[in-house]
Amino acid sequence: MRIRFGLLAILLLLAACAQPPYLYYGTSSHSYYQAVKKQDEKSVAKYKASLEDVFQKSAKLGKPVPPGLYADYALLLMKEQNADEARVYFQKEMETWSESHDLMNFLMQRYSIEK
Repeated sequence: MRIRFGLLAILLLLAACAQPPYLYYGTSSHSYYQAVKKQDEKSVAKYKASLEDVFQKSAKLGKPVPPGLYADYALLLMKEQNADEARVYFQKEMETWSESHDLMNFLMQRYSIEK
């Protein structure tokens, strides 16, 4: 009886330690924090590079990009006066996350980006 209880306890412990697979790849939260905190060219460039890394590795792993990252990247492109490429990333956000459709349309109108 004690052996069965011990095995059951071990199985429960191992099951509790198992992690479900992640839905998304990567994080850019640290570089985002630095970009917002410092607001200098170097930290913003690091944040942009971290977003590009998330995009590449997400595609490689076949996982969706976390919500909002395409939009953040598009806004960075707008600061660089690159409206054509920003439109592409706003549309990627809408395609990946349908619930962002209204917000992305608002942002494209706000920045005068034609569809």
